[in-house]
Amino acid sequence: MIKKQDTVSYNEKNSFEHLLNDFLQDKTSCPESSLCTFSHKGCTYIVPEHERNSLITEFSDLRFSWGKQSFVPGQGEAARFFVGSEAGEPAGFSLYMEETICSDDDASCPTAFYIYREGEPEPLAECQEKQITGYGSQNDFSALKSPLTPGGYFLLADGLTDDGENAVFQPLGNYLYLPFRVMESGETLKYPVVKAVEVSRPQEELADGPYTSGIVRMSVCFSAPLPVHREFSALCFTQDWRLLSQDVRLFTGHRSEKYSLHFRFRSELIWMPGRYTVILTHNREPFAAVVFEYDGMPEAAVSWQVLTQTDAEYLWGKYLATDKDWKCIQNFVGMGKLRLRLADLARQSSYNDCCEALCLPELRENIYAAVLSDEPFYAKRLAYCLPLLLHYCTTGRKQVDCAEWLENNSPEDWLEERSGLAVTLYNIQVLCTDRGRDLLERLEEAVEDTFRFWALTLCGTEQEVEQVLSCSPLLARAIRPEYRFGLEQPSVAEVVHSFQQALEETEYRLEAAAQDELARQAVEYYEVLGLWQKDDYTRFVLKGLLGRVKQRVRRNYVPGSKPERSGLIRVKAEDVVIGEWLQSQGAVQDFASESKMLRRVFEESKKELDAMVGLSDLKEALHTTFCRMLFNEQRRRMGLPVEDEGIHHVVFTGNPGTGKTTVARLLGKIYHALGLLSKGEVITTERRELVGEYIGETENKMNALFQRARGQVLFIDEAYSLCTDSSDRRDFGHHIIESLLPMLTKPNPDMLVVLAGYPEEIERMLQSNPGLKSRFPYHFHFADYGADELMQIARNTLEREAYVLVPEAEVLLRQAVEEALEHKDRHFANARWIKTFLVSGVLPAMARRVMQAGSAATVELYRNITRADVEEAMRTQVKVRASGTASPRRIGFRA
Repeated sequence: MIKKQDTVSYNEKNSFEHLLNDFLQDKTSCPESSLCTFSHKGCTYIVPEHERNSLITEFSDLRFSWGKQSFVPGQGEAARFFVGSEAGEPAGFSLYMEETICSDDDASCPTAFYIYREGEPEPLAECQEKQITGYGSQNDFSALKSPLTPGGYFLLADGLTDDGENAVFQPLGNYLYLPFRVMESGETLKYPVVKAVEVSRPQEELADGPYTSGIVRMSVCFSAPLPVHREFSALCFTQDWRLLSQDVRLFTGHRSEKYSLHFRFRSELIWMPGRYTVILTHNREPFAAVVFEYDGMPEAAVSWQVLTQTDAEYLWGKYLATDKDWKCIQNFVGMGKLRLRLADLARQSSYNDCCEALCLPELRENIYAAVLSDEPFYAKRLAYCLPLLLHYCTTGRKQVDCAEWLENNSPEDWLEERSGLAVTLYNIQVLCTDRGRDLLERLEEAVEDTFRFWALTLCGTEQEVEQVLSCSPLLARAIRPEYRFGLEQPSVAEVVHSFQQALEETEYRLEAAAQDELARQAVEYYEVLGLWQKDDYTRFVLKGLLGRVKQRVRRNYVPGSKPERSGLIRVKAEDVVIGEWLQSQGAVQDFASESKMLRRVFEESKKELDAMVGLSDLKEALHTTFCRMLFNEQRRRMGLPVEDEGIHHVVFTGNPGTGKTTVARLLGKIYHALGLLSKGEVITTERRELVGEYIGETENKMNALFQRARGQVLFIDEAYSLCTDSSDRRDFGHHIIESLLPMLTKPNPDMLVVLAGYPEEIERMLQSNPGLKSRFPYHFHFADYGADELMQIARNTLEREAYVLVPEAEVLLRQAVEEALEHKDRHFANARWIKTFLVSGVLPAMARRVMQAGSAATVELYRNITRADVEEAMRTQVKVRASGTASPRRIGFRA
């Protein structure tokens, strides 16, 4: 323990020897009748008079702040403040201690704190306070005597004691002191230009496998020598935007000839395969982002970019990575995309920071939100953190169990006291029961009351939230889309790190080889592990993993031996057997069946596509698309970065009868298997069912269509008929297109829209509305069938119904096909034409011939199609075309 000494040195000891000794040693001097002085690094400093006695104060959890900047000594935070445009303004220092303990519990202990600029004798600011046992202590300093400028500073403390191992102060004679630096903010400096980057793992780190904790190295080369008095930091994030590691380099010399920086990212968590982002900052100002792909090899593929203030990486590096409020969601899983959404909302919500700086009142808004997750643990915690993350301006937080609320004799109590509160509701499904209707109505009344400031968050599964919003259109309108937060299935990296965090709660630790084995097995069984909740990881660690460790130790124990403790708490690779645990829990079969199901649907759809006649170019394009979809889904489930996710709406162009509806059905099956569509069937409708006599009616019909098409493929044939070139606004087809756009912009709408029709009209429609065009990234063209392909379609159609074309009939049928192709126009129906020719022409002619013949009934008679049957069909079809009789073409929506 370092104690303030009672002995003093007087200034009358001014012999050369004493002066030299004071210079060589940091020494204090404090006569009772004059100012105290002390020497430090060759300079004598003056300590103003203040109350002193023999009492001393112990403290815990100290935070040192200047304005909005702060650091906690002893916790690895750099002792630095950065001045920019605020330099010269009277910003204040403050020192907060979580708890103080006076050496005399019944008395108050005097303390004094001073801020010095190195080399200047008098303090810039001071604070004298009396500390009381058992209380937190906020110590605000006087205004600065002169503006802060870049350089070295220190905090001097008198009346404190700082205990041993985790001491944050250093002794300075009779005092304690804490050095820190003030540096120029990177906002006002020219940032360096990155020329080259290399990322690697040391070879020795890979000895027990590539997927282990440890070190990743990054070397950054710049185009010019690095300036002095600068801090360079690198923050390494996982693809889920979780801060994995950080490193700092500080240049404080007089001159620098360095062109490069070498960072070391040390992580206790396993380096999983995937994408990592490193944000480089220059005096706390983000200026570049480095992205590297780690695949277990010593060298990683690297790219980098310059950052602007509008980039998400800039926001994370500047404000959120080390923000204490955002640290509360650091270990949440399933929040990769959600963290970026919340960061963007936080940026929009920072308006109140400007109001505070300008001494204006806060802008208070009643915020209504919903958190959707199958994992109640993280859902409730996220809901609890939202007011801090998004600057709600509320003064308190309250969680309400709706099931208990329902049983409460006075359910309106908390509603009456809701002013200023951020309220989270869970077990919300009871609001839709008969008994819960009254509570839901009370809740709606509270939401409608805009005169009382409060915030509300519904917390539940997606099904529960959707159910409540369906029961309450008012709540559905109040909870805007940007405030609906869905936690996704965790990535494979989050699964592995969840295992490690559960193990950290015990005294056991994974060996490097065990870490690699855990990572590999997590990838193998991810489709089951990704559905686990927090308790499942804890149960596996305590009963599965540690159970095997104890069995191994007991099996290898030699009676009378004294094994070392460290050997008893190591988890080895042989102890990690996730498959056996899942087998014992009955989960492996479900995992295997789900994987096989996905592969089976893909293979079946591929076979069905291959069975379609012709369309070779289209098949190749669709095979590539199908493979890409499955490939991206498997990468996503493994936690690897995916280029594009979500629904990709499609455009099919081509003449009628070329297989567009069939391919749309195959897309629905695959999208359903991938979890992008909840049902995957193809639905159809007609223009007359959608276009009303007035605008409101059209919108209502479109809303009804969207409800019916939820989870389905909405196939729109000849969609351009809804958006004519006419400027007549009485044609409400325009409103149908306008109603489509909001649904198309949703990232996961649970609906696939297919626009189909003639190429020219489709292209003209898309060009007329750029917003519509951008929502359809996939375009597939269905070419007309040739004679060989139409003949193959005819044979396939007849074979399915056990009909046989005799050779003479087949020759004549081909002649009919060639004549039809010779005279076809753009409305030629291709496969639909040949099927109609057979079903409406050839087979009726065959039936008349057989029934009029009076011959003995044989299989050949009822199966074989003769030349006469084809001739009769050709005459019938010519008569139909000559008379002008044809089925009217339907416009609008059809399959």
